[in-house]
Amino acid sequence: MKTLTAAALMAAIGFTAARAEAEAAWGAGGLRPPRTIAGGSEPSQGSDKTTLTSEQAVAVALQRNRDAIAARLEIEGSELDVVAARLYPNPVFEYAIGNLLLGTANLNNAVPTSSLFDQPVQTVGVTEIIDVWMKRSARIRAADRGVERRRLLTEDALREIVYAVRSAFAEAVREQAERQLAHDVADRTVQTIKISQARFKAGDISEAELRKIELEGLRYQNAVIDAETQLDVARGRLAALLGLPSVGQLPPLRADPSDAASRPAFDLGRLTTRALERRPDLRAAGAARVQADAQLASAERDALPDITLGAGYTHSAFTTSGDNPNTLGLTLSLPLPLFDRNQANIGRARLEQRRADNDGERLRIAVARDVAEAVRKGARAATLLAVFEQPAGGDVPGTPTGTSDKGGMLSRAETALRVAEKSYRAGAISLIELLEAQRTYLDTQAQYLRAVYDFRQATADVSHAVGEP
Repeated sequence: MKTLTAAALMAAIGFTAARAEAEAAWGAGGLRPPRTIAGGSEPSQGSDKTTLTSEQAVAVALQRNRDAIAARLEIEGSELDVVAARLYPNPVFEYAIGNLLLGTANLNNAVPTSSLFDQPVQTVGVTEIIDVWMKRSARIRAADRGVERRRLLTEDALREIVYAVRSAFAEAVREQAERQLAHDVADRTVQTIKISQARFKAGDISEAELRKIELEGLRYQNAVIDAETQLDVARGRLAALLGLPSVGQLPPLRADPSDAASRPAFDLGRLTTRALERRPDLRAAGAARVQADAQLASAERDALPDITLGAGYTHSAFTTSGDNPNTLGLTLSLPLPLFDRNQANIGRARLEQRRADNDGERLRIAVARDVAEAVRKGARAATLLAVFEQPAGGDVPGTPTGTSDKGGMLSRAETALRVAEKSYRAGAISLIELLEAQRTYLDTQAQYLRAVYDFRQATADVSHAVGEP
């Protein structure tokens, strides 16, 4: 089997058209296209062919994911129901032979005979059901409504796949950012160890302090290994959703710009209205009611008796009795609907009507709740990100400070670490104070990456709740 390279994978996506369509759909719904938030800066144009964005990952999944392919096959299955509904009943061919002699023939025979087949009467004929009640048309309408419902159910299945891909992509980008953070911290610790070794040789610190910082360096090296492992697991999960045989065929992931201006703003009222209009599962519930109506009409028509017409030709060898040798006959028959009047199928169709009505009401409540919950999570994550990303000179409410640093948590943690490292090199602070600054910086960065991931996941949740691409 030929290996799918990263360049070949990206060429197969058709990303430009997919992105334009997604932006148009999101713009109509009052929500800008979702963007990843952290984990890397915007690469140059030349790198687009070897990296993978969230929307590109979605495009690949919709082409290659086995569940997506299976969902589309369900549409073909429902279309075969239409083919079956359009078929006419086959005519019935009949052949009969009678007047077979048992014993001696009657006395009208000029020549007495006792042969079994000397005076047969043979009949051939054809019968066909006449659809006077338009049952076929009713079946076709029910099957067509079934195709419409299946298309919406398939759209909903694809919505779930898109959500799973975006969530997996967000997790992989977070793990990618955390791996980079682990490498950065480990590199800074290496520099600190070198400074500590020089200070130890100069007699400024004790051997115990040197061993402590060296042990801290080993701990950060272990953190790098753990981050690499977690990234491999996240990439493997994403590769499986994209239908790739191995994680090695998954290109590097590229995060979209993470500045605040590129993040979507959520309008709860507009998004809720849009969700009630567009959610495929809710529309499928409405289509299920229409299908149930059509099925009830078809079942009620099926209760009417089928009229069967027939024509037959009879050839008689018993002409001595006065039979005509060749005759033509017509038949008409219909069952008497005394017992079976299709009560079960009619009752089942009415039950489907009630079930569809109940599903529609249940989903309307669930849709409003899903959108509100997703918007609430997005607003919370956006608030946290504002606290982390407050630019220098800004005002973070509720965080008074006596220092000159007026930025957010990221800026303050970075400044505190730089000051601590500079002070440690100058011998102005102890090793414990330096390690405390490093841990504060690491914890702040980890919390920030978590907030970034929460916002990205909330964006995917909103897209999923609204039913947008």
